Amino acid sequence: MDEQYITLDGIKWHVQYLSAEYTKPLCPKHHLTLSLVLNNPHACWLKCQECNENYTLPREYNIQKSYIIDKLNSKEFKKMKFLNLDDEAIPIAEDRADSKDDKYFVRAILTESKVGQRLVVYAGEKGKKDKTQIFVEPEIRRLAFDQKDLHPSDVFLSLEGTFEDGTKSTITKSNKKKD
Repeated sequence: MDEQYITLDGIKWHVQYLSAEYTKPLCPKHHLTLSLVLNNPHACWLKCQECNENYTLPREYNIQKSYIIDKLNSKEFKKMKFLNLDDEAIPIAEDRADSKDDKYFVRAILTESKVGQRLVVYAGEKGKKDKTQIFVEPEIRRLAFDQKDLHPSDVFLSLEGTFEDGTKSTITKSNKKKD
């Protein structure tokens, strides 16, 4: 986006190219560019030539303009997904679904780790802390769940993974078997 109009600290700002150099304060009433009257390290005063209204900013003028760009960027950064390279597993894909009655949720995260790809599935009843955590590791043909969490059959009727070579792994409450 080349051009944006925002309001911050009671002043309207015209921002172009997400650059402090092309950021101008505007009078909230007349939309005229405000004139810089006083600028010091702790604040600055701006004035509208139309109504002679004074506006005070909490920062030095150029720092305020940079702050505005940072605020706009932070809104975009919030929407982005970040890869945490400090951890062993790097997320590749993620998806979430809810049951038709909106009572249950399922969240799946595909990661790449030292041992290969791993699918982690979280599922449970919405609003409750307990959930099941299921691990699918295709390279070693393993379907497992976290023993500290709910058993998968507390959420699902049964769970079956069919791997590329035709091997099937099933989890049910009464047994955990491999075909």
